[in-house]
Amino acid sequence: MADANTTDSRADRLAQAEAAINALKGEYAQQLRADADHLSRVFASVNAENPEADALEELFGIAHNLKGQAGSFGYDLVTSIAASLCDLLRGQSGSTSPRDLKVIGQHVQVMERVVNKGIVGDGGETGQKIVQSLRDLHPHS
Repeated sequence: MADANTTDSRADRLAQAEAAINALKGEYAQQLRADADHLSRVFASVNAENPEADALEELFGIAHNLKGQAGSFGYDLVTSIAASLCDLLRGQSGSTSPRDLKVIGQHVQVMERVVNKGIVGDGGETGQKIVQSLRDLHPHS
């Protein structure tokens, strides 16, 4: 049986950990905004006539980071959109079709809106519909 000091110590450590996570959530909101802006800027720089593999790889890297981090801070809808974008970008190269670029752009726009609105969580039923509609746009869906 644990003594009161051990229990208090665990409770204190848990409270400190929760406080640290909450502090990081505030910082992550700023990072999320910066990442979404970066995603938009990189996409805006993509030449529709001749998309460079480097730009597509950079888009993939940003989306992959968002996919991995956003959910940890409560932005599950961002994670889902980023996962869909990663699936779309995986294997893309300079031979990306105009249709694929349009679908990538739709993902980027939706991501921008979700981040601008500060949507936390999965967005409920509307969020699920958004993610499904993006996935339905994939070339092989």
